[in-house]
Amino acid sequence: MQRYIYILLLASLFSVCQAQTEKGRYIVGGNVDISGSIQGSVKRFNMALSPSFGVFVVKGFAIGGRYSFGVSSISQIDEKENERVSTITFSTAIGPLVKGYFGPKRLKGYATANVQYLTSTTMRKSRINGTQGLSTMGSLGIAHFFNNNVVLESGLYVSLQSVTKQLPITRIGFSMGLFVILDKKKKE
Repeated sequence: MQRYIYILLLASLFSVCQAQTEKGRYIVGGNVDISGSIQGSVKRFNMALSPSFGVFVVKGFAIGGRYSFGVSSISQIDEKENERVSTITFSTAIGPLVKGYFGPKRLKGYATANVQYLTSTTMRKSRINGTQGLSTMGSLGIAHFFNNNVVLESGLYVSLQSVTKQLPITRIGFSMGLFVILDKKKKE
C-alpha cells in the first residue's frame, strides 16, 4: 500500500500542468497548526485554524487578509495548592497578508508574512481574563500545485505574539494548508 502512495505522489509531481498564479486570480483557503509538548509535569497543547484569501496583484504575488482562531491549554501542578491546574486560552486575530510563490514548476517555494490584531480570553480556575495585542508571522515552505486550481502548502513558520501585561510568546512550528485558486470573472 505504501508503495502505491509513493508512486501516486511521484506521478503527480512529474505530470505536466502549469500552475496559474497570474494577476487578477484569487486564492482562498487556510492553514492548520496543531502542536503539543510535555516538559516534566507541564503539558501544553495548541491548535489554530487560519482561513485566508487574496488576489494576485502581479504574477506569483498576492495580497489579502487572514483570520485566525486558536485554542491553547497548559496543565501543570500548583505547588502551593498541591493540585493540577489547567489554563485555557482562546484567541482570535485578523489582519493583512502578503504571499509570494517562486519557481516555474508545479512544486514551488512560497513565503508569507502577516500582522494581526489579536484578542484573547484566558480561563484559569474561576478567573477569566481578557487581553489584546499584536501577532506577527512569517513562513517559508513548499507549495505543490495538483492542477491549475488546487494547492497544498507545507512549511515552517515563526510567530511572535505580544499582548498587554504578558511576556511575548515566540513560536516556531510546522503548518499545512490547502488553497484553491479561482479564475477572475469572465466578461460577457
